[in-house]
Amino acid sequence: MSATTIANPAATSATTVAVEITTTPAMAQAVPTPQTSVQIRDSIGLRLKQLAKANTEWEQGAYKTANEGLYVLIQGSYTLYKELTDAKDENLMHKKQGLNDHLSINGMDDYTSKPLPQKIIRCVFGNRDRRRISTYNVVLRRLIAEGVDVADVPAHIAACGGVQEMSLGRKPGALTAKEKATQVKGAVQAQMLGSVKTAETDLLVNPEKHGDTFAAVLTQNPDGSFTINCIVDSKGAVNAALTAYYGAEAAKNAKKSS
Repeated sequence: MSATTIANPAATSATTVAVEITTTPAMAQAVPTPQTSVQIRDSIGLRLKQLAKANTEWEQGAYKTANEGLYVLIQGSYTLYKELTDAKDENLMHKKQGLNDHLSINGMDDYTSKPLPQKIIRCVFGNRDRRRISTYNVVLRRLIAEGVDVADVPAHIAACGGVQEMSLGRKPGALTAKEKATQVKGAVQAQMLGSVKTAETDLLVNPEKHGDTFAAVLTQNPDGSFTINCIVDSKGAVNAALTAYYGAEAAKNAKKSS
């Protein structure tokens, strides 16, 4: 009797465990809670903030470093130009030949007859992006024309607003067309040469644009009057007119002071 009692519990226990394992219901997978419209909007704002922060870090880090590196390369190109135009250097002929040999060895024979700045820029920066190379060539030629000291090249380029601005011929402190227009806008609006109101101009009136500036084309008549040919609602046209006014006033003032 006792032997039977000992054997049976083990079998029963094993059977019971097996039953418990097979009969335990599977746990349901967690379903993610859908985001609300507010959360979705906020997440976009967060991503934009993160991108803006990354851009700031890039501008202050890799971008700034890359620009500084570029300015040093242009400085090196300018140094080489100075060396290859030093008439007092008894080895000048050999150095120039070394440049032409380099061009030939690297498949750039068509550049041997180009101006020296263009040769140097081509050798240093390659030919992967013709527009970029053209920009660097203009910058180097401007450094040469302005007689900038070699040591001042990086600071000079930075003061001009970078290679792109410098290639456009803008000198440090020079105003852009938009800045010129902004500078004279108040003075122009303060003066009144005349006022016109006709059935035709009434068609152009927009109550929402009271106080805004417009551009117009006028024709001078033999009797000294002006005919308004058209009125244009365009910021570009207004800025162009104001920029022209700035130039005319600057020329007038320069003439008075001379």
